[in-house]
Amino acid sequence: MNPSSADPTLRDLPAASRWIAVALIAITFAAIYAVVGYLTAYGPHLSVARSMLALYHYEEWTHCALVPFIVAGLVWWKRRELAEIPVRPSTPGLVPVAAGFGFFWVSYRLDDIYFAFISVQCLTFGTIVFFLGWRWMRALLFPWLFLIFAWPLFFLDNVIAFPLRMVMSALSTGVLNALGMSTIQVGTSIQSAPDPLSALAAGQRFQVDVADPCSGMRSLFALTMVTALYGYFTMRSGWKHLILFLCAVPLAILGNLARILMLTVGILILGPKVAIGTLESPSFYHMFSGFFVFIVALGGMLLIASTLNRDPRTWGQHLKSIVHRDPLQTPPKPSSHASAEAGDIY
Repeated sequence: MNPSSADPTLRDLPAASRWIAVALIAITFAAIYAVVGYLTAYGPHLSVARSMLALYHYEEWTHCALVPFIVAGLVWWKRRELAEIPVRPSTPGLVPVAAGFGFFWVSYRLDDIYFAFISVQCLTFGTIVFFLGWRWMRALLFPWLFLIFAWPLFFLDNVIAFPLRMVMSALSTGVLNALGMSTIQVGTSIQSAPDPLSALAAGQRFQVDVADPCSGMRSLFALTMVTALYGYFTMRSGWKHLILFLCAVPLAILGNLARILMLTVGILILGPKVAIGTLESPSFYHMFSGFFVFIVALGGMLLIASTLNRDPRTWGQHLKSIVHRDPLQTPPKPSSHASAEAGDIY
């Protein structure tokens, strides 16, 4: 059935009905995910909510704690658009609702929180469709997908972290050799090459171990979240948004490459105590290099977004103008005739 003009919007529904529905949904979600305690792998009979708070203390996943607030902000930002969408409850929404309860039961039986994450996504999807309809779900699709960033996926550490460390070690070794700094790779360690003329053994001049913080895991997950959010507000089409989102991977690698190069140069110039510090007490230079990752990566994201938002036929000229731009050159002032023409256009 097609929606008709007689379908009420959320504003047309009685206020009491709206608040009762919201209260029932909130109580249901709170009872399942905040009150029921069953997870024992993360503590004695913890609820999903309490388990999440414990998991958010891990540095790689602290950004996940911001996601529920961002999702709430996205819904609030779309409130005027949502107020105009007709409310057409759809019975097929009960299918993902049932799937949500099913995944919660599986999570309970297996003591596995990952099935609880799937349960939240399914139950949220089904609740929107069942009570509000498919048009509401389409309008809330991005906030619903963005909610996925709230779930710490620790199993990815074993799948991605070590391969990323090897990639970063190989790339850094190649770049340092290209810059004239003789370097060798030993596992995930980057060491200065042996120098027989100076009687220096391998790693005696400098040595940087690409540990987990330098692997790019933390920046990769944070950047995928940032690129998804930035693209949603700035990209004019879905394929451009997807390209920017996928660019989070090379941007994270680029940012961490810059960090490793910064640490290597710092060791040569300032010495390991100033550039690295100790495991228990990293130096200020070492800590700043972590922020430098995001400076490089976010700068690259803005450049890619700016290029994507232009006409594809002008991408080459735009990139060439950025590369060959003279930072000391003052841009010409528009003439009065040009200003008048620009005024006519706008």
